[in-house]
This record gives sequence, C-alpha cells and structure tokens, in this order.
Amino acid sequence: ERLAELETIIEELQQTLEGVMVERDALAWKVEHHRLVLNPVRRLPADILREIFLFACARSTKDLSHFYLIPPTFLAAVCRSWNHIAVTSPLLW
Repeated sequence: ERLAELETIIEELQQTLEGVMVERDALAWKVEHHRLVLNPVRRLPADILREIFLFACARSTKDLSHFYLIPPTFLAAVCRSWNHIAVTSPLLW
C-alpha cells in the first residue's frame, strides 16, 4: 500500500516538474526574444547601417580575385530590416 502511495506521489511530482520545465522554457524564450529586440544594433539608423554594410562588403582587389569580404547576401539574410537596407543599397551590389 505504501509503495502505491509513493508511486502516485512520484507521478504527481513528475507532472509538476514537466509543467514547470515547460513554463521555464517559455520564459527563457521570452527573455531571449526581448534581449534580441533591445540589442543596440537594432537602434542604429538605416543610413549608419548602410555605411557599415558598404564597409563590410567592400570588394577586395588583392591578387585580382575581386571577392567580397562579406557577401551582401549574408547581411540581407539577417533580418527583414537588414534585408531592406541591403536590397535598397545599389552600391553593395
């Protein structure tokens, strides 16, 4: 009888633990989302980001290879606002 009681208590505790873990994971996701939203780079004006993009994507002419240091497509894939800045900046391409 005591063994059955203990099994029941264990099952209840496991269900409680699972619920707490789900809540923890949801809260961790919210914290990460807010951290990303508050990232200082998100507050930079578009013209400043455009200049940074131009610098980062400058073409190298060493050894006549003409390659990008960072391809503009990489920056365009970061987020919607960076994509807009990249595709509306003809000097990147």
